[in-house]
Amino acid sequence: MNRMNDNHLKPSQVAELLNVSHRTLSRWHALRVGPSRVKVGRTILYRKTAVDAWLAANETQPTRNFSND
Repeated sequence: MNRMNDNHLKPSQVAELLNVSHRTLSRWHALRVGPSRVKVGRTILYRKTAVDAWLAANETQPTRNFSND
C-alpha cells in the first residue's frame, strides 16, 4: 500500500500543492481542465506524474522581453 501512496496524491494534497481549494479541483474535473484523476471506489487519487504533466502543459512563457538591449 505504501507504493500507491508514493505515486499518488489525495485531493487535499493536490489542492495544497496548487494553492487552490478542494472545490476548485472538483470544478476543474467537471470542466475537464484540471489534472487527470483516478477514482477507486469512493476514493479519488491523483497520480503525481499526471499533476506534473498538467503543470508542464499549462506553463507559460513571458510574452514580452523587458531587457534594455
